[in-house]
Amino acid sequence: MHKVVFGSLAAVGGSVAIAMVCFYLFHSNATIAAMFLLLGVLLAGTYGSRTAAIAASISATLCLDYYFVPPIKEITIGDPQGWIVLSVFLAVSIIATRLSGRLRLQRDEMEVRQAETEKLHALNRAILLSDGNPHEVNRILVNKCMELFGFDEAALFESRSGEVYRSKQPGAIKEDELRKAARTGAFATIERTTNMPVALGNKIYGGFAYVGEPLAVGLMQSLGNTIAVGLAQLQTQEAANRAEAVRKSEELKSLMIDALAHELKTPLTAIEAAADVLHAGRISDEQRRDLVNVVQQEAKRLRRLMGEAIHLARIEAKRLKLERQAVPAETVIHTAIHSLEGHVQSHQIRVEVAGGSPTLLADPELISQLIKQLLDNAIKYSPAGKPITVAATEESGLVTIMVRDEGPGLTELEQGRVFEKFYRTRRDNASVQGTGMGLAIAREIAEAHGGAIRVESQLGQGCRFTVTLPAAPALVTADSTLR
Repeated sequence: MHKVVFGSLAAVGGSVAIAMVCFYLFHSNATIAAMFLLLGVLLAGTYGSRTAAIAASISATLCLDYYFVPPIKEITIGDPQGWIVLSVFLAVSIIATRLSGRLRLQRDEMEVRQAETEKLHALNRAILLSDGNPHEVNRILVNKCMELFGFDEAALFESRSGEVYRSKQPGAIKEDELRKAARTGAFATIERTTNMPVALGNKIYGGFAYVGEPLAVGLMQSLGNTIAVGLAQLQTQEAANRAEAVRKSEELKSLMIDALAHELKTPLTAIEAAADVLHAGRISDEQRRDLVNVVQQEAKRLRRLMGEAIHLARIEAKRLKLERQAVPAETVIHTAIHSLEGHVQSHQIRVEVAGGSPTLLADPELISQLIKQLLDNAIKYSPAGKPITVAATEESGLVTIMVRDEGPGLTELEQGRVFEKFYRTRRDNASVQGTGMGLAIAREIAEAHGGAIRVESQLGQGCRFTVTLPAAPALVTADSTLR
């Protein structure tokens, strides 16, 4: 109310000031003064209230009569033409006021629409910049709506998952009303709480509720559509991710079957040939022992291949469960060397462990499997008789296990891909046995423990694989973990 009165007084004062300037300073005639007074009325109608505009029109008419229509400085009209002039001026002023008022309203509406559009755009941008995690996207939707629209509280119900995401717990928003809005597709306002459907076209994705001043119907519909677009994008992305996961799983199965089929041929052929000769029976005892050894070695090779395939399948299925305990690094290293049995006889294995033997907090069986894969890889690619070094050190709560060979080395491209499933280097041929699963398994085991694995190599100078794993707490002793 005070704002309206002040605006009206300002409009009247403006008309008086314009008339006095035209009369005393510029000595203008009635026509020029009327033009300036009409300009003042337009400004009052554009930037002021309707009351201020009407006050400006009336005061401008009176000022024009007082200063410029004879008799001068009197609110009387001696000539009938003066009545016509003042009547026309008042009519023009009022019409101009109405027009300028309409323009002001349109301007205000455009500003409101622009502000609403910017808020919806900011909400949509926040959705697009999210990491795609369903919980993260829904949390962003609720918190961003709170920030942009100044709600006291907000909640989102997603029909697909059946979950409700709230800005605060507990709150004034009732979950049953929120679910009802999603089920019926109807808007409902109870006191200061508004429940609305989140829909796009004829499909309802959930419900949204807020506590605060009610929004315009159009803005509520746009807000519901924007949230629905975000949920639709999320569901589409999830569907695409599931499809990609299925595709990769099928591709992995195909690669695994192909790799195993190729690798199983050699031991199966050797076992079959040895069995045929043994079945014939016309061989010496020494030949029989050699053939039995062949069968045993190839059977162990088959078991190793199947073990790798099972490990990789467990990793892909996310069923790799860790049974962590404190175990000396030297223990798992020697366990891995022993598991290779005859494979290590062609190479000299050097074990270098720092004094006191660093202690890992890890699953002993899986870490032994990791080291075994690195040693097996080094044996395959190192010339017979060349040394292979296994070292373990501890620093800053981390245990580093290093396996170094003197093989042909890797190019930079090969170093970037060597941990991929079923990857074989360009120098791999029939003489180098393997499925390409070993280093992939080693990487997955290291990462499952919260560690990392990397390779450093130069062509002709061998490879150095380094695994970094968490150390066991100092208060846990090795003796207490080997029981």
